[in-house]
Amino acid sequence: MLLGRCAVALAVAVPVVLGGLVGVNVYIDRKIDDIPRVKLKTATDTDPGNPANFLLIGSDTRAFALTPEEQQAYGSPTQEGGQRSDTLMVIHVDPRRRSGFLVSFPRDLAVDIPGMGMQKINAAFNQGPQKVIDTLKQDFNIDIHHYLEVDFESFKGIVDAMGGVPVYLPAPAQDPKSGFEFVPFGFHPGCYNLDGGNALGYVRSRDMQQLIDGDWRFVDRDAPDLHRIERQQTFLRRLAVEAFHRSVNNPLAANRIADETVPKLKADDSLDRSDINKLIRSFRKVDPNDPNSLQMVTLPTVAGPTTKALGQIQVLNEPDADLVLAGLRDFGPPPQPQGPKPAEIRVRVFNGSGASGTATNASSDLQKQGFVAAGVGNHARVSVTEVRYRPGSQEKARVVAGYLGGVGRLVEDPTIVEADVLVVVGKDFKAVTAPNAMQPSDTSAAPAPTAAAPATAVPKGSPAKPSRPPADPTQC
Repeated sequence: MLLGRCAVALAVAVPVVLGGLVGVNVYIDRKIDDIPRVKLKTATDTDPGNPANFLLIGSDTRAFALTPEEQQAYGSPTQEGGQRSDTLMVIHVDPRRRSGFLVSFPRDLAVDIPGMGMQKINAAFNQGPQKVIDTLKQDFNIDIHHYLEVDFESFKGIVDAMGGVPVYLPAPAQDPKSGFEFVPFGFHPGCYNLDGGNALGYVRSRDMQQLIDGDWRFVDRDAPDLHRIERQQTFLRRLAVEAFHRSVNNPLAANRIADETVPKLKADDSLDRSDINKLIRSFRKVDPNDPNSLQMVTLPTVAGPTTKALGQIQVLNEPDADLVLAGLRDFGPPPQPQGPKPAEIRVRVFNGSGASGTATNASSDLQKQGFVAAGVGNHARVSVTEVRYRPGSQEKARVVAGYLGGVGRLVEDPTIVEADVLVVVGKDFKAVTAPNAMQPSDTSAAPAPTAAAPATAVPKGSPAKPSRPPADPTQC
């Protein structure tokens, strides 16, 4: 059952508690029976060994907010009536191929909701989960076989039952709108354990601010909802890791946590043990510390027109979006494009140039080119810029190198975590420059890779220098 606990934890994040902490085999069926049910019309269930789609909804209902403190932090039920999908993911599992992936749908994506017309997709949940299922089928031809839901109160309870979840914070941060505030005395960059309340504010934040040089600065204004999805996915990985460790180290504690948290979920009325087994078989070999082993994809979108009725909206970015949706429709691994797109590449930048602010500026410029920023740091001075990549991410490294103005030596580095590529900016770096007449998938201009080598040449007689950047501080 250890593999089963780990597998489901990695598969569905919040249902991490359902499968990731179920403990002793005899109690599994009882725990599944404890989940409150919702009567829904879903697609005909597939056979136990066949692929299926699970819809995971994070509800923003404020019905639980009864005290003045809760209403101040999250809004009152009278002011924030109804419910919307604060998080919407489709989890695809294929037990035969032992594979799966999660697709996040941006809440501002404009869709044609049956009976409501053009709305943002999160508005569908205001009419209940059936409306979301019907919208996904009508607009994207996606079948949903099972449904899982967690609301604000449930999410807080799950995190607190886990004893909190550690998250790396590079600076004091806050978002008054979401209720996130983390400004401890004597703050220094590092991993901090977030309790349920702060974790909820962290994953909900669309207006994150960081205290930089004594000033509060907004850090996500370019694409607030997409950055929020990035935080959610990072947090869900950390939650999975914590569930894994607790399952391994203390099965009795895992059972207690499951008893406290499983009733806080909701599921469709047909979800049973065989469906949980699909999650187990699909994700049982996933490494909780390897981002590449669990695919989390955000449906590709671009900013659409601002309308009086809907405000700023997102629309599908084709043909990339259809490649992702095809995987959900066909119940197979998502089709791979000819080459990775910048939006699929997480890049961390380390400053080895000796010039102040180089890493921050380079990271910002790469983000403007469509790459996903994964943090910045410092490194011993180097003459030659290096583009370090996780094993299996060489093509992503080639794409990044194509944006570095003709510099960048490719080096495989298995120590990188929670990023695909790590750029060590050297003295030869000038600026981030989009490749001329080259598509993101065209890697012909990128330098050839080299074997792992020291970041700098070490003169004879000098103290040895590390051959790789310092350990990634975001690995909590």
